[in-house]
Parts: sequence; structure tokens; C-alpha cells
Amino acid sequence: MGESGSRRIRLGTREVALGSPDLQCLQPANHLLEDPVALRQEMADKGYLFIRGLHDRQEVLDARLEVVKYVKESGEEKLDSSFPWQQGVLDSRCGRGCVPFMEGKNSITHSDAVLRVIEGPRPRAFFKTLLCAEPQTFDFKWLRAMYNEGFTGAHVDWVYMSRGTDQVYTMWTPLGDVTMEMGTLAVCEGSHKLHSFQHFQDTYGSLDIEEANLKGTGWFTEDPLEITRRFGGQWKSADFQAGDVLIFTMRTVHMSTVNRTQFARVSCDTRWQPAGLPCDPRFVGDVRPEGPRFGVFGKDGDVKDVEVTIEELKEKWGFDQL
Repeated sequence: MGESGSRRIRLGTREVALGSPDLQCLQPANHLLEDPVALRQEMADKGYLFIRGLHDRQEVLDARLEVVKYVKESGEEKLDSSFPWQQGVLDSRCGRGCVPFMEGKNSITHSDAVLRVIEGPRPRAFFKTLLCAEPQTFDFKWLRAMYNEGFTGAHVDWVYMSRGTDQVYTMWTPLGDVTMEMGTLAVCEGSHKLHSFQHFQDTYGSLDIEEANLKGTGWFTEDPLEITRRFGGQWKSADFQAGDVLIFTMRTVHMSTVNRTQFARVSCDTRWQPAGLPCDPRFVGDVRPEGPRFGVFGKDGDVKDVEVTIEELKEKWGFDQL
């Protein structure tokens, strides 16, 4: 790996230099784990917490192996047969539409190996501390194997899951060691609270994209600099080791770096909130079985009878093109 400054990272549609004003490194918050008040203040100030080693490393690696095996068994020509399947090397022809869709509540998301990590005793204990309450996690799990050149555009999670309490947090868990070249999550620090983001949060950030019948992914943009040049904030990411997590608010703008490797980048998003508060009914209980409507796997016309595009909404909200 190159040092910061010489290392070039693809963040959405941009290639940026790590260590430049366009992309800085995340700083772990592990030193605050014994001080719940300081931990909550860090979340309030930055909009995220980067925790090293929250999960047990071996359990994460076991879960990754289970997911890669699921990909392998989902059909021929998913993995490159010239490598041991355990490495998770994708066939060069296997891109979007080839990697199986795994989100929801199904045999792989709720396999013992995966659940042991994503809603085991370690994250439950952490969220009990963070929330000052017994935690509840959504039954729907956002388990993904990101293909070569795949990435997630800039968005806030509130636009996808705003029909319950606003006291919801996302925990992004990479299943395995994931470098920025493989597709790590990046957050725009301060985007949840800076005054310069107020109009963004009042418009796009408060949207219910299903109710709006929005076409496409639900992302605000695929260009990270459209966010920082227009609103401010600071993009940050890091290389993740198996066991590390990134936890952030429903209003924190985030996206991912591009998977520029031959490996399937395996990760899972889970959502956590205080038990007893209203949950978004789309993601708890008997969750809907159909495939993706929005996000990286919901692009290119998966939505029928659409009424509006994000470009039309941005023009309506007064976000002129840069």
C-alpha cells in the first residue's frame, strides 16, 4: 500500500488522494468505550463512531466464509475457479446482476455464522451503552457482496427508513479485511449537523423515497465532491480489519469507495434503535421478500411508473448544477 498522499482512491465517480482535503483517514473511537457520555458526545459531534475490533475477528472470518460459500453455490461462473473458492475471487464476467442478492431475512442473512456476528452479544452490549436502553435490531439485514467496479453513492439512510423513530443507527460491518481499494464505507463528517447542510437535510434528507415514487437508487449523487463543494464537511474512510465497524446516524451522509479488486467485498448493514420505540414496519417482522427497489442493486429502471427523478427534485429544491 502507498502512503497517504501517494495513494489514489476511487470514491464514487472521483479518484482522490488519501490525505488530501478530498479524503482523510477515520480516527478510531476505542479510547471512549469506557466513557459512555464521551462516546455519545463523539457521535453527536461527528455523526459516526469508528470502532476497531468490536466483533470477534474469527467469528467475522467464519461469517465471511459462509457468505462466499453461498455465492459459490448460487450458480456457475460466480467465482473464478482458478483460485480456491474460499478467497472469494469473482469471475471476471461476474458483475452487477451476477452476484446474488442477499438482503432481507433469508437463509444466509439469518444463518448461525452471520447472526453470531451482526446481532451477537458484542454489538448488543455496545448499543445498550450507546442508547442507554435495551437495543432492538431490524429483522431485515442488508448483506451484500460488492462486485468489481461496484460502489454506493452518497445518501442518508433516513430517506429509506423514516417510518419509525429517528433514534436509529446504522452499523456497517465488513466481513473480512477490507481495504479502501476493495470498497470501504466513507462518511462526510459533520454532514448530520452543520448549518451548511440544513437545506439539504430539510429537502433530500427528509424525503421518503418510496412515498415520492423516486426513480433509481435514492442516492443524492455519485460524485463525493458535489457534497463537499456545495455543503462542506469532510470525507473520511479507512482500511478495515475483520471485526471493525462504522456506526452512524440516519442523517450522516455516506457512500463507498469503489471495489477495484477481483475480490467480492462482503459486508452487512444492520440497524439498531431503543427497544419499545416505533420501528419502520417494512424492516421488522415478516419483511417483504421481493428484490431491491433502491440502492446499488436497484438501478436502471427497476422501478415502474415512476413520478420523479433525483435530478428533477434537486432542481425543484434549488440545487443548481455545480
